[in-house]
Amino acid sequence: MSDKNHGCEVDSVPHGSYNHLEREDEDMRLSADIIYHRLKDKLDVEIIGVCENGLKLYRPEFHLDGSENFENDHVYVCSADHLPVHPRIGENVLLICLGDAPQLERYKDLCGILSVSGNEDIFKVFNIVQGIFNEYEQWEAGLNEILRNGAALQELLDLGKSVFENPMMLIGSDFRYLAYTEEQYLKENLGINLDSSTFDPDLLEVFLSLHEMATDVKDPILLTLIGRSTLSVNIFDIDEFLGCITIFGEYRDFRSSDIELCQYFAGVIKQAFQLKPRLAGDRSSMRMAIRNIVGGQSIDAEQRSVISRFNTGREMICSVLSQRSEPNPIPTGYICSMIEQSFMGAFAFDENGQIAAVIPYNENTGKELTALIRKLRMSCGVSHVFTDIYDCAYACYQANAALEEGNREQTTSDVCFFEDHILTRLLKNATDGIPPRFFYPEKLSLIAKHDAASYVSYIETLKVYLECGMSAAETARRLHIHRSSLIDRLNRICAVLGDDLKDPGKRLAMQIVLSAEK
Repeated sequence: MSDKNHGCEVDSVPHGSYNHLEREDEDMRLSADIIYHRLKDKLDVEIIGVCENGLKLYRPEFHLDGSENFENDHVYVCSADHLPVHPRIGENVLLICLGDAPQLERYKDLCGILSVSGNEDIFKVFNIVQGIFNEYEQWEAGLNEILRNGAALQELLDLGKSVFENPMMLIGSDFRYLAYTEEQYLKENLGINLDSSTFDPDLLEVFLSLHEMATDVKDPILLTLIGRSTLSVNIFDIDEFLGCITIFGEYRDFRSSDIELCQYFAGVIKQAFQLKPRLAGDRSSMRMAIRNIVGGQSIDAEQRSVISRFNTGREMICSVLSQRSEPNPIPTGYICSMIEQSFMGAFAFDENGQIAAVIPYNENTGKELTALIRKLRMSCGVSHVFTDIYDCAYACYQANAALEEGNREQTTSDVCFFEDHILTRLLKNATDGIPPRFFYPEKLSLIAKHDAASYVSYIETLKVYLECGMSAAETARRLHIHRSSLIDRLNRICAVLGDDLKDPGKRLAMQIVLSAEK
């Protein structure tokens, strides 16, 4: 299938990627092929022009008379005789056009057109298209509901059948049957033995050898299996094969949009796998184990076994990423995928609205991470290097602390390192969120009381004096005052504090509480 086509024939299969259900508040988008096939069930319609593939199109809108602009990925319901002669057309525009007009010819090379014949009412056509979007959004909502309530694979396939209108089968990484529809059809027409949980050996040989369907193929696959046209999409976690969803073209022929929808559906099944440790594979199990450790949750024996295989003593860092205020934030799943693809052996996941990642460390990691963060327009906190996976909760705390302190100080750096914010975090924790003045020793409180009625700050003088290691010369330089003036201040301060400045413990307490007031 070419990137752009003028109809619905499937010529070849494009490279594709999964579309994850990450933002339930965002309307599901459709393709021209989906709208065409659903529309032609109710209207006399022809597909012409340049129609792009992919689930990219927004809900329809009326084209307003006088407007020459057609925005990217938009669907317009319009009358041919009202189209502008000199349009400005964006990418992947679809016109649902009633009637015909001379100016329609110039649109055929610029966008996709669903030409509706007959004397149809424009409002009726608009409502039909809205109804198509409603149906697919209800389907998506149903998938999300299943994911939230146990992620039952059989329920997902049962709901998937309503869209694909053909028998379906899901196998796991061990080639066991996990779920299927049309049990009688699979047994009687295809001879598949569903009484055994394991994939038939003869069928497996056909599946892998005759049609070259290896478990490392990431593109959708159209082939003939057991005399039937089939569409298959392998499910991966990065490079780890988790399973395969196969649709048998028995009741209707495949459409180009079936490929896009099957990739989308495979992304949903992948999420269901990741919620089931026994199906998820080592990478997903490891990711879930790290997430549990970071979240303070218990880990089971199976996760400990996976951790033992990954916990080889290699150096790692933890990073916590936060998106800046953007009108269209980047989907979390995309960011996690970018991190895991950019750093071999990394694990990334959502953690309380931010993204946490455990990344293998080498001398180039800092530079590569900074470049990725800038590309994603995000900010990031980075922990110290650690070697034991079980320490990732503390490393995540360090990374989050670095990010918080960097944001609070409004640093210009995109990447904030815990190493640069240790003192700030220690001081913040020392007072446990209570205003530092409530930790003043009694004699220090007397000095603060003096400052409240004076233009000279003895508290600031004392703080700088302690920071300078009780060096009068350095303190005078820092405060930009004469040494004699400083000595006078220090004598007054010492008169109030007495022997407190000679006591190392009390001196440290005063320095901590004064530094915490920054």
